Amino acid sequence: MRARDTRTLLLGLLPCCLAWAASAADHLVVVRDGSTHAVEIDQRHSYAATSLTELAEALGYERVGAGLRMDGELVRFATGTAFFTAAGEVYQLTNPVYSSGSELMVPLSWSLDWLPTRRSRSWRYMDGRLVKRQPTVQRPAPRTDWMVVIDAGHGGVDPGTIGVGGTKEKDITLAIARRLTKRLEREAGISVVMTRDQDTLIALTDRPRVIQRRGAEGQAGLFVSIHANSMPKKPHATRGHEVYFLSHAKTEQARRVAMRENSALRFEQQGDSSNSEPLQFILSDLQSTGNLQESSLFASSVSRNLATQLSTPDLGVKQGPFAVLVGSTVPAVLVEVGYLSNRAEEKQLRSASHQANIADALADAIVEYLAEYGRRVWSYPRSAGG
Repeated sequence: MRARDTRTLLLGLLPCCLAWAASAADHLVVVRDGSTHAVEIDQRHSYAATSLTELAEALGYERVGAGLRMDGELVRFATGTAFFTAAGEVYQLTNPVYSSGSELMVPLSWSLDWLPTRRSRSWRYMDGRLVKRQPTVQRPAPRTDWMVVIDAGHGGVDPGTIGVGGTKEKDITLAIARRLTKRLEREAGISVVMTRDQDTLIALTDRPRVIQRRGAEGQAGLFVSIHANSMPKKPHATRGHEVYFLSHAKTEQARRVAMRENSALRFEQQGDSSNSEPLQFILSDLQSTGNLQESSLFASSVSRNLATQLSTPDLGVKQGPFAVLVGSTVPAVLVEVGYLSNRAEEKQLRSASHQANIADALADAIVEYLAEYGRRVWSYPRSAGG
Protein backbone atom coordinates (compact mmCIF):
# COMPACT_ATOMS: atom_id res chain seq x y z
CA MET A 1 0.00 0.00 0.00
CA ARG A 2 1.60 3.27 -1.12
CA ALA A 3 1.55 6.39 1.05
CA ARG A 4 -0.32 8.44 -1.55
CA ASP A 5 -3.10 5.81 -1.54
CA THR A 6 -3.84 6.32 2.14
CA ARG A 7 -5.43 9.05 4.19
CA THR A 8 -4.40 9.66 7.81
CA LEU A 9 -7.15 10.70 10.19
CA LEU A 10 -6.60 11.63 13.84
CA LEU A 11 -9.40 10.21 15.98
CA GLY A 12 -10.33 12.10 19.13
CA LEU A 13 -12.27 10.50 21.92
CA LEU A 14 -16.03 11.04 21.75
CA PRO A 15 -18.00 12.01 24.84
CA CYS A 16 -19.12 8.37 25.18
CA CYS A 17 -15.49 7.40 25.78
CA LEU A 18 -15.12 10.10 28.43
CA ALA A 19 -18.33 8.92 30.06
CA TRP A 20 -16.94 5.37 30.11
CA ALA A 21 -13.69 6.53 31.72
CA ALA A 22 -15.60 8.45 34.36
CA SER A 23 -17.52 5.32 35.31
CA ALA A 24 -14.31 3.26 35.68
CA ALA A 25 -15.98 0.15 34.25
CA ASP A 26 -13.86 -3.00 34.10
CA HIS A 27 -15.61 -4.62 31.11
CA LEU A 28 -16.65 -3.59 27.63
CA VAL A 29 -20.21 -4.83 27.07
CA VAL A 30 -20.97 -5.98 23.51
CA VAL A 31 -24.50 -6.89 22.43
CA ARG A 32 -24.64 -8.98 19.26
CA ASP A 33 -27.35 -11.22 17.79
CA GLY A 34 -29.35 -11.17 21.02
CA SER A 35 -26.37 -12.20 23.18
CA THR A 36 -24.31 -10.12 25.58
CA HIS A 37 -20.52 -10.46 25.73
CA ALA A 38 -18.23 -8.93 28.35
CA VAL A 39 -14.67 -8.10 27.28
CA GLU A 40 -12.24 -7.49 30.13
CA ILE A 41 -10.63 -4.06 30.26
CA ASP A 42 -6.89 -3.84 30.95
CA GLN A 43 -6.14 -0.65 32.89
CA ARG A 44 -2.53 -1.27 33.85
CA HIS A 45 -1.38 1.48 31.53
CA SER A 46 -2.52 5.10 31.64
CA TYR A 47 -5.31 4.20 29.22
CA ALA A 48 -7.81 1.36 28.83
CA ALA A 49 -7.32 -1.49 26.34
CA THR A 50 -8.85 -4.84 25.41
CA SER A 51 -7.43 -8.15 24.22
CA LEU A 52 -7.67 -8.47 20.43
CA THR A 53 -8.62 -12.14 20.78
CA GLU A 54 -11.46 -11.47 23.24
CA LEU A 55 -12.58 -8.47 21.22
CA ALA A 56 -12.73 -10.50 18.00
CA GLU A 57 -14.83 -13.19 19.68
CA ALA A 58 -17.25 -10.66 21.20
CA LEU A 59 -17.67 -8.75 17.94
CA GLY A 60 -18.07 -11.92 15.91
CA TYR A 61 -15.08 -11.22 13.65
CA GLU A 62 -12.20 -13.48 12.68
CA ARG A 63 -8.81 -12.64 14.12
CA VAL A 64 -6.15 -12.72 11.41
CA GLY A 65 -2.67 -12.30 12.90
CA ALA A 66 -2.47 -8.78 14.27
CA GLY A 67 -5.82 -7.79 12.86
CA LEU A 68 -9.52 -8.49 12.33
CA ARG A 69 -11.43 -9.50 9.22
CA MET A 70 -14.56 -7.37 9.32
CA ASP A 71 -17.25 -7.98 6.71
CA GLY A 72 -14.63 -8.76 4.08
CA GLU A 73 -12.31 -5.89 5.10
CA LEU A 74 -9.07 -6.39 7.01
CA VAL A 75 -8.15 -4.15 9.93
CA ARG A 76 -4.44 -4.40 10.79
CA PHE A 77 -2.81 -3.23 14.05
CA ALA A 78 0.89 -2.98 14.89
CA THR A 79 2.49 -3.28 18.33
CA GLY A 80 3.96 -0.06 19.70
CA THR A 81 2.15 2.32 17.35
CA ALA A 82 -1.16 4.16 17.41
CA PHE A 83 -1.54 3.78 13.63
CA PHE A 84 -3.68 1.06 12.05
CA THR A 85 -5.09 0.40 8.60
CA ALA A 86 -8.63 -0.38 7.47
CA ALA A 87 -9.89 -0.74 3.91
CA GLY A 88 -6.77 0.85 2.46
CA GLU A 89 -6.78 3.91 4.74
CA VAL A 90 -4.49 4.76 7.64
CA TYR A 91 -6.00 5.92 10.94
CA GLN A 92 -4.47 7.08 14.19
CA LEU A 93 -5.75 6.34 17.67
CA THR A 94 -5.00 8.47 20.72
CA ASN A 95 -2.85 5.69 22.25
CA PRO A 96 -0.67 2.89 20.84
CA VAL A 97 -1.39 -0.83 20.63
CA TYR A 98 0.81 -2.86 23.01
CA SER A 99 1.65 -6.46 23.88
CA SER A 100 0.75 -8.22 27.11
CA GLY A 101 2.56 -11.53 27.05
CA SER A 102 1.51 -13.17 23.80
CA GLU A 103 -1.66 -11.07 23.49
CA LEU A 104 -2.16 -7.88 21.48
CA MET A 105 -3.94 -5.14 23.41
CA VAL A 106 -6.03 -2.61 21.48
CA PRO A 107 -6.90 0.81 23.02
CA LEU A 108 -10.55 0.98 24.07
CA SER A 109 -11.01 4.10 21.93
CA TRP A 110 -10.97 1.87 18.83
CA SER A 111 -14.11 0.07 20.05
CA LEU A 112 -15.96 3.08 21.46
CA ASP A 113 -14.92 5.72 18.94
CA TRP A 114 -13.67 4.39 15.62
CA LEU A 115 -15.95 1.36 15.26
CA PRO A 116 -19.37 3.08 15.83
CA THR A 117 -18.26 6.15 13.87
CA ARG A 118 -16.59 4.55 10.84
CA ARG A 119 -18.81 1.47 10.75
CA SER A 120 -22.05 3.12 11.87
CA ARG A 121 -24.12 0.88 9.60
CA SER A 122 -23.04 -2.11 11.69
CA TRP A 123 -22.35 -0.76 15.19
CA ARG A 124 -23.62 1.89 17.57
CA TYR A 125 -22.67 2.88 21.13
CA MET A 126 -25.64 3.44 23.42
CA ASP A 127 -26.47 3.15 27.10
CA GLY A 128 -22.91 2.11 27.91
CA ARG A 129 -22.95 -0.81 25.46
CA LEU A 130 -21.53 -1.48 22.02
CA VAL A 131 -24.52 -2.79 20.06
CA LYS A 132 -24.50 -4.49 16.65
CA ARG A 133 -27.19 -3.19 14.35
CA GLN A 134 -29.42 -5.63 12.53
CA PRO A 135 -28.36 -5.94 8.87
CA THR A 136 -30.58 -4.21 6.34
CA VAL A 137 -30.87 -5.01 2.66
CA GLN A 138 -30.97 -1.90 0.49
CA ARG A 139 -32.73 -2.19 -2.81
CA PRO A 140 -31.26 -0.59 -5.92
CA ALA A 141 -32.96 2.79 -6.32
CA PRO A 142 -33.88 4.18 -9.73
CA ARG A 143 -32.82 7.79 -10.26
CA THR A 144 -36.45 8.91 -10.07
CA ASP A 145 -36.64 7.84 -6.41
CA TRP A 146 -34.66 10.76 -4.97
CA MET A 147 -36.63 12.98 -2.61
CA VAL A 148 -35.18 16.22 -1.25
CA VAL A 149 -36.83 17.95 1.70
CA ILE A 150 -36.20 21.71 1.85
CA ASP A 151 -36.82 23.23 5.26
CA ALA A 152 -37.18 27.00 5.62
CA GLY A 153 -36.21 27.65 9.23
CA HIS A 154 -38.65 29.17 11.73
CA GLY A 155 -41.96 30.71 10.55
CA GLY A 156 -45.28 31.98 11.89
CA VAL A 157 -45.00 33.27 15.46
CA ASP A 158 -41.33 32.24 15.45
CA PRO A 159 -39.40 34.96 13.56
CA GLY A 160 -36.00 33.43 14.20
CA THR A 161 -33.20 35.90 14.75
CA ILE A 162 -33.80 39.57 13.97
CA GLY A 163 -31.21 41.48 11.96
CA VAL A 164 -29.66 44.85 12.75
CA GLY A 165 -32.10 46.49 10.36
CA GLY A 166 -35.11 44.45 11.46
CA THR A 167 -34.85 41.63 8.90
CA LYS A 168 -36.51 38.44 10.14
CA GLU A 169 -34.73 35.15 9.68
CA LYS A 170 -37.98 33.38 8.79
CA ASP A 171 -38.43 35.62 5.73
CA ILE A 172 -34.89 35.11 4.42
CA THR A 173 -35.03 31.34 4.82
CA LEU A 174 -38.41 31.07 3.07
CA ALA A 175 -37.24 33.20 0.13
CA ILE A 176 -34.13 31.04 -0.36
CA ALA A 177 -36.10 27.81 0.11
CA ARG A 178 -38.57 28.82 -2.60
CA ARG A 179 -35.75 29.65 -5.02
CA LEU A 180 -33.98 26.38 -4.23
CA THR A 181 -37.18 24.40 -4.76
CA LYS A 182 -37.78 25.96 -8.18
CA ARG A 183 -34.17 25.31 -9.14
CA LEU A 184 -34.33 21.63 -8.11
CA GLU A 185 -37.67 21.08 -9.84
CA ARG A 186 -35.79 21.53 -13.12
CA GLU A 187 -33.58 18.54 -12.28
CA ALA A 188 -34.73 15.22 -13.71
CA GLY A 189 -35.38 12.48 -11.19
CA ILE A 190 -35.60 14.65 -8.06
CA SER A 191 -38.83 15.16 -6.12
CA VAL A 192 -38.79 18.28 -3.94
CA VAL A 193 -40.87 18.85 -0.81
CA MET A 194 -40.92 22.02 1.29
CA THR A 195 -41.67 21.68 4.99
CA ARG A 196 -43.39 25.07 4.71
CA ASP A 197 -44.13 27.20 1.65
CA GLN A 198 -45.71 30.08 3.56
CA ASP A 199 -45.31 31.98 6.82
CA THR A 200 -46.43 29.28 9.22
CA LEU A 201 -45.01 27.48 12.24
CA ILE A 202 -43.98 23.83 11.84
CA ALA A 203 -42.79 21.83 14.85
CA LEU A 204 -39.05 21.16 14.72
CA THR A 205 -39.50 17.41 15.18
CA ASP A 206 -42.09 17.25 12.38
CA ARG A 207 -39.89 18.85 9.73
CA PRO A 208 -37.54 15.93 8.95
CA ARG A 209 -40.44 13.46 9.00
CA VAL A 210 -42.05 14.74 5.81
CA ILE A 211 -40.83 11.66 3.93
CA GLN A 212 -42.51 9.29 6.38
CA ARG A 213 -45.76 11.31 6.36
CA ARG A 214 -45.86 11.03 2.59
CA GLY A 215 -45.56 7.27 2.81
CA ALA A 216 -42.08 7.30 1.29
CA GLU A 217 -40.11 5.97 4.25
CA GLY A 218 -37.01 4.16 3.04
CA GLN A 219 -36.80 6.32 -0.06
CA ALA A 220 -33.36 7.74 -0.73
CA GLY A 221 -32.98 11.47 -0.38
CA LEU A 222 -31.70 14.43 1.61
CA PHE A 223 -32.90 16.93 4.22
CA VAL A 224 -31.67 20.54 4.07
CA SER A 225 -32.64 23.05 6.76
CA ILE A 226 -31.94 26.70 5.87
CA HIS A 227 -31.18 29.29 8.55
CA ALA A 228 -29.53 32.67 9.11
CA ASN A 229 -27.02 33.24 11.88
CA SER A 230 -26.54 35.95 14.49
CA MET A 231 -24.14 37.03 17.19
CA PRO A 232 -25.45 37.98 20.65
CA LYS A 233 -24.16 41.53 20.24
CA LYS A 234 -25.50 43.56 17.31
CA PRO A 235 -24.13 44.92 15.10
CA HIS A 236 -21.17 42.55 14.87
CA ALA A 237 -18.28 42.15 12.44
CA THR A 238 -18.62 38.36 12.11
CA ARG A 239 -19.96 37.26 8.73
CA GLY A 240 -19.96 34.19 6.48
CA HIS A 241 -21.71 30.88 5.87
CA GLU A 242 -21.29 27.56 7.68
CA VAL A 243 -22.80 24.07 7.46
CA TYR A 244 -23.73 21.77 10.34
CA PHE A 245 -24.56 18.09 10.70
CA LEU A 246 -26.04 16.36 13.75
CA SER A 247 -23.62 15.42 16.53
CA HIS A 248 -22.21 16.74 19.79
CA ALA A 249 -20.95 20.32 19.54
CA LYS A 250 -17.16 20.48 19.56
CA THR A 251 -16.90 24.24 20.16
CA GLU A 252 -18.71 26.77 22.31
CA GLN A 253 -19.67 28.67 19.17
CA ALA A 254 -21.36 25.58 17.68
CA ARG A 255 -23.16 24.94 20.96
CA ARG A 256 -24.38 28.54 21.05
CA VAL A 257 -25.72 28.34 17.48
CA ALA A 258 -27.53 25.06 18.25
CA MET A 259 -29.10 26.45 21.42
CA ARG A 260 -30.32 29.52 19.56
CA GLU A 261 -31.90 27.46 16.78
CA ASN A 262 -33.34 24.96 19.27
CA SER A 263 -34.94 27.79 21.24
CA ALA A 264 -37.70 27.73 18.60
CA LEU A 265 -39.15 24.88 20.67
CA ARG A 266 -40.66 27.50 22.97
CA PHE A 267 -43.10 28.54 20.24
CA GLU A 268 -44.54 25.05 19.91
CA GLN A 269 -47.64 24.24 21.89
CA GLN A 270 -46.00 21.36 23.71
CA GLY A 271 -42.40 22.47 23.30
CA ASP A 272 -40.12 22.39 26.32
CA SER A 273 -37.86 25.42 26.08
CA SER A 274 -35.98 24.33 29.20
CA ASN A 275 -34.48 21.46 27.22
CA SER A 276 -33.10 23.37 24.26
CA GLU A 277 -30.05 21.09 23.94
CA PRO A 278 -31.46 17.54 24.18
CA LEU A 279 -28.15 15.72 23.78
CA GLN A 280 -29.30 12.33 24.97
CA PHE A 281 -32.21 11.79 22.60
CA ILE A 282 -30.27 13.42 19.77
CA LEU A 283 -27.36 11.03 20.22
CA SER A 284 -29.68 8.04 20.47
CA ASP A 285 -31.50 8.98 17.28
CA LEU A 286 -28.27 9.77 15.49
CA GLN A 287 -26.87 6.34 16.29
CA SER A 288 -30.07 4.57 15.32
CA THR A 289 -30.18 6.12 11.86
CA GLY A 290 -26.50 5.60 11.07
CA ASN A 291 -26.44 8.79 8.98
CA LEU A 292 -23.51 10.50 10.69
CA GLN A 293 -20.91 9.76 8.03
CA GLU A 294 -23.22 10.48 5.08
CA SER A 295 -24.41 13.73 6.65
CA SER A 296 -20.81 14.77 7.17
CA LEU A 297 -19.98 14.06 3.51
CA PHE A 298 -23.08 15.94 2.35
CA ALA A 299 -22.16 18.91 4.57
CA SER A 300 -18.73 19.02 2.95
CA SER A 301 -20.31 19.14 -0.51
CA VAL A 302 -22.60 22.00 0.54
CA SER A 303 -19.75 23.94 2.12
CA ARG A 304 -17.54 23.48 -0.94
CA ASN A 305 -20.21 24.72 -3.36
CA LEU A 306 -21.11 27.72 -1.20
CA ALA A 307 -17.44 28.67 -0.98
CA THR A 308 -17.10 28.42 -4.75
CA GLN A 309 -20.15 30.47 -5.70
CA LEU A 310 -20.40 33.07 -2.92
CA SER A 311 -18.12 35.96 -2.06
CA THR A 312 -18.85 35.68 1.68
CA PRO A 313 -16.35 34.04 4.07
CA ASP A 314 -16.46 30.25 4.28
CA LEU A 315 -16.66 29.25 7.97
CA GLY A 316 -16.53 25.54 7.16
CA VAL A 317 -18.30 22.37 8.29
CA LYS A 318 -19.22 21.97 11.96
CA GLN A 319 -21.39 19.73 14.09
CA GLY A 320 -23.99 20.41 16.74
CA PRO A 321 -27.08 19.07 18.54
CA PHE A 322 -29.80 20.60 16.35
CA ALA A 323 -33.32 19.44 17.21
CA VAL A 324 -34.54 20.02 13.64
CA LEU A 325 -32.14 17.33 12.35
CA VAL A 326 -33.33 14.71 14.82
CA GLY A 327 -35.51 12.01 13.31
CA SER A 328 -34.18 12.35 9.78
CA THR A 329 -33.85 8.95 8.10
CA VAL A 330 -31.73 10.45 5.30
CA PRO A 331 -28.49 12.48 5.32
CA ALA A 332 -29.34 15.86 6.82
CA VAL A 333 -27.61 19.24 7.20
CA LEU A 334 -28.40 22.66 8.60
CA VAL A 335 -27.05 25.59 6.58
CA GLU A 336 -26.41 29.00 8.16
CA VAL A 337 -26.37 31.21 5.04
CA GLY A 338 -25.03 34.34 6.73
CA TYR A 339 -25.14 36.67 9.73
CA LEU A 340 -28.07 39.03 10.15
CA SER A 341 -26.16 40.63 13.01
CA ASN A 342 -23.68 41.97 10.43
CA ARG A 343 -25.12 45.10 8.83
CA ALA A 344 -23.53 44.54 5.42
CA GLU A 345 -24.39 40.84 5.29
CA GLU A 346 -27.98 41.52 6.36
CA LYS A 347 -28.34 43.81 3.35
CA GLN A 348 -26.76 41.16 1.14
CA LEU A 349 -29.13 38.45 2.39
CA ARG A 350 -32.10 40.64 1.49
CA SER A 351 -30.81 40.85 -2.08
CA ALA A 352 -32.67 38.71 -4.62
CA SER A 353 -29.46 38.09 -6.57
CA HIS A 354 -27.59 36.87 -3.47
CA GLN A 355 -30.50 34.63 -2.52
CA ALA A 356 -30.42 33.17 -6.02
CA ASN A 357 -26.67 32.52 -5.73
CA ILE A 358 -27.20 30.69 -2.45
CA ALA A 359 -29.99 28.62 -3.98
CA ASP A 360 -27.85 27.73 -6.99
CA ALA A 361 -24.94 26.70 -4.77
CA LEU A 362 -27.20 24.51 -2.62
CA ALA A 363 -28.79 22.94 -5.71
CA ASP A 364 -25.41 22.15 -7.22
CA ALA A 365 -24.30 20.56 -3.94
CA ILE A 366 -27.45 18.45 -3.77
CA VAL A 367 -27.16 17.20 -7.36
CA GLU A 368 -23.44 16.53 -6.94
CA TYR A 369 -23.91 14.64 -3.71
CA LEU A 370 -26.87 12.57 -4.88
CA ALA A 371 -24.90 11.39 -7.89
CA GLU A 372 -22.04 10.24 -5.67
CA TYR A 373 -24.39 8.91 -2.99
CA GLY A 374 -26.20 6.83 -5.58
CA ARG A 375 -23.01 5.32 -6.94
CA ARG A 376 -21.57 4.60 -3.50
CA VAL A 377 -24.55 3.52 -1.41
CA TRP A 378 -27.42 2.54 -3.67
CA SER A 379 -25.40 1.21 -6.62
CA TYR A 380 -27.96 2.00 -9.29
CA PRO A 381 -26.91 1.84 -12.97
CA ARG A 382 -25.11 4.99 -14.04
CA SER A 383 -27.57 5.49 -16.91
CA ALA A 384 -30.72 5.14 -14.77
CA GLY A 385 -33.06 8.07 -15.00
CA GLY A 386 -30.85 9.80 -17.56
